[in-house]
Amino acid sequence: MHIFGTHRSVAQRLSLTANRRLGAGNFFWHAWRNATDRDRPILFHPDVTAPGWDETHTPGVSLNDLRITAIRYAHWHRTHGVLPGTHVGVHTRNGLFGLLHHIAITALGAVAVHCNPNMASDTAAEYFLRTRTTVLVADEDLRANCADAWARSGAPEAGRILTQDIARLDRDAPRPTGPMPGFPHRHRGDDLVMISHSSGTTGRPKAPVFTHDSFFDGKRERLWTFPSLRGDRMLTALPHSHSAGISYLTMALLLGIPTLVLDDAKGESVVRAVNRFHPTFVLGFPLTLAEIDVSKVTPYAAQHIHSWNGMGDASHERHIRPLTALGMRHDDGKKKPGSRYIDGLGSSEMGMVLFRQVFTPDSSGFGRLIGRPVKAVRQAAVLDEDGNVLPDGEAGRLGVRTPSLTPGYWDDPTLGRDSLCNGYFLTGDVVRRDSQGLWYHLDRTPDVIHTAGGPVYSLPLEETVLLRTQALDAAVVAVADPDRPGACRPAAVVLFGDGIERSPRNLLDGCNAALTAAGLAPLSALVIAENRDALPVGPTGKVLKRRLREQHRSILSGPAPAGAAHVRSRTAIGSVPAE
Repeated sequence: MHIFGTHRSVAQRLSLTANRRLGAGNFFWHAWRNATDRDRPILFHPDVTAPGWDETHTPGVSLNDLRITAIRYAHWHRTHGVLPGTHVGVHTRNGLFGLLHHIAITALGAVAVHCNPNMASDTAAEYFLRTRTTVLVADEDLRANCADAWARSGAPEAGRILTQDIARLDRDAPRPTGPMPGFPHRHRGDDLVMISHSSGTTGRPKAPVFTHDSFFDGKRERLWTFPSLRGDRMLTALPHSHSAGISYLTMALLLGIPTLVLDDAKGESVVRAVNRFHPTFVLGFPLTLAEIDVSKVTPYAAQHIHSWNGMGDASHERHIRPLTALGMRHDDGKKKPGSRYIDGLGSSEMGMVLFRQVFTPDSSGFGRLIGRPVKAVRQAAVLDEDGNVLPDGEAGRLGVRTPSLTPGYWDDPTLGRDSLCNGYFLTGDVVRRDSQGLWYHLDRTPDVIHTAGGPVYSLPLEETVLLRTQALDAAVVAVADPDRPGACRPAAVVLFGDGIERSPRNLLDGCNAALTAAGLAPLSALVIAENRDALPVGPTGKVLKRRLREQHRSILSGPAPAGAAHVRSRTAIGSVPAE
């Protein structure tokens, strides 16, 4: 717990914690009222990847700057018909624009409908239609792409959506000439404030909704535990259209933490930002952090870092260890070399991480360890298909009970009901818990490989494949078993980032030796991906395993294609006959 030496004093944080009106819909206005340093730069959003970027020449924006701009935006929205309950789409690559419109929209009692700028145009256009968006502010090209998709679809409701170039709005939106009645909106606990889609890795992105109270649940206690010492500086490379991006910017503004909002989530961009902004902790989804080349982080920048925060999917040991070798941390009151990697397994429907595990250079237990549930999770269980709680050591579906759970899905109320089992919300994950109360992430339910010998879970296999090959990224997926119709076998697709030519046969043999030694099912095939397109990811950086399953489904039915090796026949899962 951080008590002294923080950007916000004990009295200020106590005031926020005790304020029961504080929630997801009005957090900014309480942050502004609570602060005494409203003119101090707090958010930085320059193009830090550009040569010659210097923080002293791009000083950032203060709470007062943010307030003035949010009021201008809110005035524009109100004059264009936005009222309490109106759904307003936000579709931009600019994280600062997105945050400010979120603040302005919710201050009117309206609902911010966020969409990742990397989402396919047709999918984004359909998402705005089914969420009943009536006003859309977007980057001009994204706005035009949605308009084209609506025109092709012939949807009559599309003609009623008012669209505006978000950059033009920023230039032209005037300040109101007088006070705006009822501004900011006085929220009730169950007021809808945001719709932020799921990753869409298993199909059409779902549209979970978030309320004033539920989306803030779990954040209140973090007012005392979130890194917020006066020397702390945060770099967030999260997609700021995502609930996680909004969550962490909420904490930054409430706690007064200087924060760089980085729009480009590629690893090389994060490295340049780290070298110029000198953050003490860095946030990102696993793919972003995995892409960081630690050899390019300068020693001066590295010494400032005490923590890395990965969230969404849990991270692999292969990607964690290089990062924890950088920086300095405090453990038991002592300064030690190396940083922490705070690994959080989360869910779009929860609005926050559910499990938390801290790794350091001294850590030895990995193997898909996700630690223990966070405090906001009231109860977690491993469930069988009928909703019965399974004993420790057995794999099953993860069910949780937490106040932060979405009340449902905007476009499909039955989906929310179907996601409940015996009073637990099913996250779509397969897990197990050991006798010590530690939890392990084994798979996503659609990705389980159903072999003739029983289920095989892909994530422990990926952990071993990555450690053995030292690849940049890898995915293990189900392919058709040519000897047993209806059954599948595991195959790996691996991506290297160095351009060195490798033998897929040697990689397959080496991986299977390591898998067998670990007591895991061996691979039936291994494919070397030529580039990222051959190991595709969705808008949030998650590997699209459904595409890989489709692409490689019949790989065992004929000769191995170029860049691949396979085992054509196998009498039982776990044995690798010589070819």
